Amino acid sequence: MRTFTHFRPRWLVLVGLWLAGTVASASTLPAPVVEQGYPLRKVGGGELRWLGFPIYDASLWTSSGRYTGFGPRETVALSLWYRRSFSRDELLRITETAWKKLGQPDAGQRERWLAELRDEWTAVSPGHNVTTVVVPNGPTRFYDQRGRFAQVDDPSFGPAFLAIWLDPRSVVDDLRSELLGGRDAAAATAAN
Repeated sequence: MRTFTHFRPRWLVLVGLWLAGTVASASTLPAPVVEQGYPLRKVGGGELRWLGFPIYDASLWTSSGRYTGFGPRETVALSLWYRRSFSRDELLRITETAWKKLGQPDAGQRERWLAELRDEWTAVSPGHNVTTVVVPNGPTRFYDQRGRFAQVDDPSFGPAFLAIWLDPRSVVDDLRSELLGGRDAAAATAAN
């Protein structure tokens, strides 16, 4: 008779391979983003953990490969590879809470943007990617592994949304530092 301990090494190997695949994914952008031809180079990346549990792997990409803010020619992208599930409503609540902690945008604008996202966002699960691409002085586009699934045309939305991760007052300060390549970029983000 086989016992559970005989299966444990196989199970651990499979979990290890799955985690390695998830981490490897964080260093790449999903194919639909690459196929758009955005001029993107990786700035940095890291993992968000909460109470020791992995939430997602994140990477920051810009046209120059450095983050110096949202310049007139700088495309900025944030790619999140989720390692746990969230409903659409949970994602919206997290976004709203982060905006409130940053004191931006004003309440009316926040509600308009959240209503727009409510119509376009969906739930995520482990292995799901969401990449946010902020086009200079243009729209913000959301992609997953299948393609573009949402767009906000207001040019002020993208910088406000990515401030959740990039603002010096971000509640994910350790991840922010890793996204910025481990450099102190407070001066670079002062323009946001």
